[in-house]
Amino acid sequence: MVVIEIQTKDLIPHLEHVLLDIKNGVPRVLAPAINRSLSAGKTSVKREIRKTYAIKAKDIPATVHNATRASLEGKLVIQQGMIDLNKFPFRPRQPNTGRMLNVEVKRGKRRDIPHGFVQRMPNSGYLGPFIRKGKARLPIRKLTTISAAIMAAQPSVVPVVEMVMTDTLDKRLDHELERVLASAGK
Repeated sequence: MVVIEIQTKDLIPHLEHVLLDIKNGVPRVLAPAINRSLSAGKTSVKREIRKTYAIKAKDIPATVHNATRASLEGKLVIQQGMIDLNKFPFRPRQPNTGRMLNVEVKRGKRRDIPHGFVQRMPNSGYLGPFIRKGKARLPIRKLTTISAAIMAAQPSVVPVVEMVMTDTLDKRLDHELERVLASAGK
């Protein structure tokens, strides 16, 4: 699991000084700014992962735990766990074609999987790539690939996401500060 956090401890003394006369001023400024920054970080993580890997953004398990006025911490969490190979482009798209299974996990790098095949599960309707566990017809196992956490931990992803989150936090802090000061009539 990859967790990307935003550090706001250095900002609190400055904000307390500026918002001295406003009730709950610091939480009213920080919470929405942190949440917007986390949201931008989630979008950025998915965008950066998709530059390298051939996966849809909706299939990347990233969740945001928003900050509240009571708790000024938020998290962007990328879940651990292997991603099913059916989330990536694979051919053939239908079962029983007799063609070799071909999958593209990294963009531009298609690979054949010997003895792999596509099957639709009768009870669940799941359509995806499988491989046999032995020489016998059954059992079969679903094919999986690397986890989204590994994808997000790549050196090309983390610095970009941190930069986007920091820039968004700076912009949103200015905006929220102006909004709170304007609502207080200052």
